[in-house]
Amino acid sequence: MMRLLTISLLIAFSASQSLAIVNPMPDLVDSRDKQKYKTVQIGEQRWMAENLRYKLKGSHCYKKNETICKQLGRLYSWASSRMLVDYYNSAVAKEAVTMVHDICPKGWRVPTNKDWKKLKYYVTKLGYSDGAGLSLKSKEGWDRELRLPAGSDEFGFNALPAGEMNYGGEFMDLGASTQFWAANEYDAYGAYFWRITYDSRLFEKVYDAKDNFFSVRCVEEQYYKPIEPPPPPTVVKAEKVKVQNKEILTIHVGDQVWMAKNLDVDAPGSFCYENKPENCKKNGRLYTWNAAMKLPEEFAGKSARDSVKRTHRGLCPYGWHVPSIYDFERLNAYIKDIDEAVGVGTNLKARDVWPESDNSLPGENGFGFNVIPSGYMPASDMFAGMDSLTGFWSTAEKDSASAFFWSIHYDSDDLARDSTNKVAAFPVRCLMDPPGVDEIYDSTALYDSRDENRYKTVEIGGKRWMAENLRFAAPGSFCYEDKDIRCRSYGRLYPWPVAMRLPADFITNPVEGMIAVEHQGVCPAGWHVPSQKEWDDMTQAVAQMQKGSVAAALKTREGWVRGGAPITESSGFNAIPAGVRLNDGVFMELGTSAYFWEASGGGETGAAYWNLINSKDEVMRAEDFENMALSLRCVMNAAK
Repeated sequence: MMRLLTISLLIAFSASQSLAIVNPMPDLVDSRDKQKYKTVQIGEQRWMAENLRYKLKGSHCYKKNETICKQLGRLYSWASSRMLVDYYNSAVAKEAVTMVHDICPKGWRVPTNKDWKKLKYYVTKLGYSDGAGLSLKSKEGWDRELRLPAGSDEFGFNALPAGEMNYGGEFMDLGASTQFWAANEYDAYGAYFWRITYDSRLFEKVYDAKDNFFSVRCVEEQYYKPIEPPPPPTVVKAEKVKVQNKEILTIHVGDQVWMAKNLDVDAPGSFCYENKPENCKKNGRLYTWNAAMKLPEEFAGKSARDSVKRTHRGLCPYGWHVPSIYDFERLNAYIKDIDEAVGVGTNLKARDVWPESDNSLPGENGFGFNVIPSGYMPASDMFAGMDSLTGFWSTAEKDSASAFFWSIHYDSDDLARDSTNKVAAFPVRCLMDPPGVDEIYDSTALYDSRDENRYKTVEIGGKRWMAENLRFAAPGSFCYEDKDIRCRSYGRLYPWPVAMRLPADFITNPVEGMIAVEHQGVCPAGWHVPSQKEWDDMTQAVAQMQKGSVAAALKTREGWVRGGAPITESSGFNAIPAGVRLNDGVFMELGTSAYFWEASGGGETGAAYWNLINSKDEVMRAEDFENMALSLRCVMNAAK
C-alpha cells in the first residue's frame, strides 16, 4: 500500500546532514526463549530497538504470519502486556499489576507514560527532524506520504509500522502505523498507548480499548548518564514595568503580556491559604469569582453577562484585565505551536517546586510564567491543593452559579479548562490590555476596506510587501484546524484557485491571458499576488542586506518550533509558520513550515509556491501543489 502524490518533494534532508545521537548498546537476550534484541541508549534510558516477540497465549502475529512476527514482533492486548488474564481488559488492574511482572524480560518493563514522555522530550530537543514521529520512524517499511520526509531513525529506535489487530479480530494498518502500549490504565476498559502514523510527524499519547492488540517495546529498569544531555530550558527573566507607581514583574508569551506573579490585592472575598498571611506573600491571594471580577455578591448566583466586558478589569490594575477564555485559549495554542517537547502545563510550571509524578515531567518555566502549586478554596470553605495544583479564574461564566477556570495539576502536563461554583476561591493572573490600533500600525499599514483588517507592511528591494499573512475570509479559505483563533495569528489558508480567483479546474484547463501581470486575486484593491520575478527580486534584495541567510532574515521569531535553523527576522517580512491544509481536510505543519502562493500556474507547471521550514536554512520554490491550501502575501501594485 503506497500513498503517493504527483508533487515536488517538499522537504529533503541533505545527504551530508549527520545523524543525531545513535548509541547502540549490547544486545539483550531474553532468557525465557533465547531471542536476541538490539538495544539503544536514548537519553538516560536504554530501549529495545525491536518489537517484542515473546510468544504468549492470546498474542498474535499479523494475519497469523510467523514471518511478519520475526520482522515486526507480536501484537498483545493490554492485559497480556502486563501478564494478566483477559479479565483485566475490562476491569481495573491497579492492585493486580503490583503482584506480577509484566511481559518484558527480567530487568526490563513495559514503559509508563512518563518513560514515553522522557523519550519524546529527549528526541524533540535533540532531533533534527520536524517532529518526534519522524525522528523515531525506521527508514524503511513505511507507506510514504510525499508531503512528509521519510523517517530518519536518527536515534536508532527503529519504530516499525507493525499495524494492529482491533478488538473485533481485524488486522489493519500494516505499513501505515505503529502503536506501543504504556503500562498506564485509563479506566477499567481502556489503557494508554503511544502512536506513530505514516502521514504525521507526531509521536502522541492516545487511549483506547484494552482488548486491542498492539506492539510492545521494553525499557530497561536502570538509568544511564546521557551521552549528550538535551539543552536546559531557556531562562526567561521577567521584566519590571511600573503600574500606578508600583513595579510589577511581567513576561511576554507570543503577543500577550502577563503578570509573572499571582495577584495579591486585599479585597472582600479574597483569602490567604489557610488564612496565613505568609501564604499570600508567597503565592498571592485566592479570590471568589465575584471578588476577582469586582462585582457584588449577588452575582454568585446570578448571571453577570451584562456586567462583564470583553476586556474586564476586575481587580487588576488600570491597563490590565482578568483573562477571558479567549485569552487562555490563545496562550494554550501559542505554546503548543512552538514547543512539542512538553505539555503546556509543564511549560508553565515553576521549576523544582512541584511534586514528582508518574504521569508528568518536571516543570520547565519555559516562558517565565512561574506557576506555583498555590492550592484553592472549594465552595465548602476548606482549603485544598497546596503543593499539588492551582487554577486561574477566567471572566467566562458557565451558568448563573458557576464559572470557568484554567487548572494545572502536579499529575498532568496540561493546562486544562474546568468549571466550578463561583464561591470557590482561586488565584488571578492579570493580562495587559491589547494595544490600540495606533500602537500597532503606522502610516505604511495596509487597510483592507472589505473587512476592516489592517496589515503591517515592509519595503524590500523597492517593492512594498505585506508583513503579515492575508486574513480576508474569501469563500473556500480556511483557518488552521477550522479555529478562528488561528486566523488572527497566522492568517487564512487559501487553495490556489481561491487565492487567484480563478476556476477550480484552471490548473488542468488553463485559459490563456487569465493570469494578469499584476494579478489581484483575493488581495485588497491596489495589491496583487506576487509573481515569480517579484519573489526572486525580493529574496535577492534580502540577500544583499548581508544579515545572515535569506531564510533566517525572512522568518519571524514568533511561532517557530524551538531548536530549528537560525532566525534573525532582519528583513521585516515576518514569515510565520502557518502550516498547510491538505485537500483531504488534514491540517499539518503549524509551527514548522510556511508556504506562500505565487501568481503562476496552468499547463504542465501546476501551481507554484515558496516554502520555509524549521530545520532548513534556505528558501525553496516548488510546483504541482495546487490541491493544498497555503498562506498568501500580497505586494503593492506599481505606481501608474
